[in-house]
Amino acid sequence: MNVSNIPRILKMQYDNTLVLACAGSGKTYGMCNDARSLTVESTKKVLMLSYTHKGIYSIKKEYAKQNNGVLDKNVVISTWFQFILKELIRPYQRSFLGEISQIRSFDFSSMYGVDYAKKNTTSYFLNRNNDVKANRASEFALLLNKLSDGAVLKRLEDTYACIYIDELQDLVGKDIELLELLFLSTIKIYCVGDYKQATLKTHNPKSDRKKGGMNVFSYLETCRDSHRINIVKNNTSKRFVSDIANFANLVYPEDPIIGALEAEEPYIGVFQILQTDVHAYIQHLKPNILKYDIKTPTLGYPSLNFGVSKGMTLERVLIFPNKPLYSFLLDPSSRLKAPDKYYVGVTRAKYSLAFVVEKLKPNRYFFEDIINLDGNNVRVLKFRI
Repeated sequence: MNVSNIPRILKMQYDNTLVLACAGSGKTYGMCNDARSLTVESTKKVLMLSYTHKGIYSIKKEYAKQNNGVLDKNVVISTWFQFILKELIRPYQRSFLGEISQIRSFDFSSMYGVDYAKKNTTSYFLNRNNDVKANRASEFALLLNKLSDGAVLKRLEDTYACIYIDELQDLVGKDIELLELLFLSTIKIYCVGDYKQATLKTHNPKSDRKKGGMNVFSYLETCRDSHRINIVKNNTSKRFVSDIANFANLVYPEDPIIGALEAEEPYIGVFQILQTDVHAYIQHLKPNILKYDIKTPTLGYPSLNFGVSKGMTLERVLIFPNKPLYSFLLDPSSRLKAPDKYYVGVTRAKYSLAFVVEKLKPNRYFFEDIINLDGNNVRVLKFRI
């Protein structure tokens, strides 16, 4: 985005905040805590956004937990797409269409594939039912702001004291240009995320690929001064014990994390167990079962995909590895291709993380050990570093 083409609007009383933090570091807690304090200070509303409905549920749950079970009336919690449609597009559709009440929803059917519509035409942004093409949502909002002489942004400034954005790494393409516009407004912008968990994206961008997703944090660091961004980094996780953090650092070595959870539970750490012992392990420790995707067999046990488990904190996790992950377990000094989903999967558990294998093959990270399951000694491999 060319900042020089945008009128510089200095913040009146708020600076922007960008929190780059690892899994389990309390990103949602910190965001909700800040929002609660702001509702006391300001008469304006507070807007809290996340890409997924699960993210919205987590924000509502955490905010209510901190606020005696109550969601304050001036706190608006919404998905990213609801925000764009309700706050940015529908109120100003007349600037583009010349009339109102034409746009009702989004069209997600053309997220992938080729669209030959001419840029900035009606068919470029809308389908035949006047639903906004999801791939062009942020771009459409930016155009409406321009056509309305900045009225879209001005309305937001009049309404909201702060906009909180969870899971920042899900934003891509023109989302980032829209985000920059918000940073340069009088609204306080507070973003949180973890580039290592960039497993989802709002749309399939054709441009600005180096600004969004896992690259959004490094890009925004270059905008620290021009966009008045206070950058906070936290690589300490309160979610899990140190062995799980150390294993996660092998899965995704950049910006190593620290596991700060201390516990006296039995069988703490990272293990490999044989398929023949899986039933006893599940009966005894009752772990949640995870897998990379639907293609990964789990011996018939109910399970969740890594992507679905994103944001969850679980007591214990049992993973049925796919071929790349199984190869990695044989040699954890190797690199996983596209490690983000694997990183999400291995950072869900608090106390123990176990992998199901056909044979126990010790290496420089996994050593032979014994655990007792209902009076039976079971051979395992235990992770040490």
